[in-house]
Amino acid sequence: MVFIQMHQNVINHDAIGNDIEIISNILNEEYECLVYADFQFNKNVKYIDDEQFNNLINDSENVIIYHHSVYWEKGYEKLKSAKCRIVFRYHNITPEEFFKPYNDLSYLLCKKGREQTLELGKEFPDSYWFCDSTFNSLDLTNVGEKRKIVCPPFNKMEEWGKKSPDEGILKELKESNIINILFVGRVVPNKGHLMLLDIIRCYKDYYGYNIKLRVIGKFFDDVEDYNDIVKQRIEEYDLSDNIEFIGEVNDNTLMAYYMGSDLMLVCSDHEGFCVPVIEAQYFGLPIVALSKGAVPETAGPNQILLDGNIKKYAGAIKKITENKEYSDYLAQKGRENYDNRFSLETVKEFFLSSLIKMIKTDK
Repeated sequence: MVFIQMHQNVINHDAIGNDIEIISNILNEEYECLVYADFQFNKNVKYIDDEQFNNLINDSENVIIYHHSVYWEKGYEKLKSAKCRIVFRYHNITPEEFFKPYNDLSYLLCKKGREQTLELGKEFPDSYWFCDSTFNSLDLTNVGEKRKIVCPPFNKMEEWGKKSPDEGILKELKESNIINILFVGRVVPNKGHLMLLDIIRCYKDYYGYNIKLRVIGKFFDDVEDYNDIVKQRIEEYDLSDNIEFIGEVNDNTLMAYYMGSDLMLVCSDHEGFCVPVIEAQYFGLPIVALSKGAVPETAGPNQILLDGNIKKYAGAIKKITENKEYSDYLAQKGRENYDNRFSLETVKEFFLSSLIKMIKTDK
């Protein structure tokens, strides 16, 4: 029995790329696991070409694990020709309305991707679906509940945690006399950057200027109008000294920001899982988050989850940064959430047992 993972792109240091890589490593311990992708940027997995792929999917004993997170017409057509068993891994597709004001192509791709989710459910009614979260599983409206299994994506935190942080950045943050707030995520419309700015302005109005938000994540040219709105809001609120967009960074740098910041602020309107939440929890960083999407589910109990009232966030920041005992409590509960639900061994055990059960049931 050979496993074939499919996704349009496999990227290094990417949440889905990490998931594909770790699944490959796990399955290769007892079986053979190969990867089929159009764009092959993660060199830690073994790829196959079209000829090899076509041969493998004609064997009914083999299993495709199809990672669904983008509109991929070629992948869909490949699936329809497969004679082997198919298991889906659903990572979420952002609702298209977030992109409608900013980019027609992104809007169309998200729309077609979410439509394809329903097509896949209809085309393969007997397949099982691994969903990153219960929130994700709600998109699968035409898939039976017994065929949806909530299994979080694999992460590399235990491997990553053995590395050393950037000592210069960590020292600067630790010795700073201002409140250091962190957000990690791409600069795209569903990530809630405008709300982040509203919170920082509110904090300044009520409690003073000693606060700085750092955003780690890539800007995208295809939402340039959104980028402009964010920049205009910063100028309008006079926040240029209180906001820093850092862009993409390496693991050591990101580790330093997680370890040296005072708290992580998440205001995303839509997340299918939100890996940065568990990264922050692993490193003991308290979280204040908007209670939307999969974020409450991922963050777990005993974390600060709020509604849209901006003043509550400013107050939470004030309380956490002035009360070390409370900050330590949040950090401890966050780390417990990671250890109990998202450690490699925990996810591995559940994933493997569920996958083998699916395969035996399909026979």
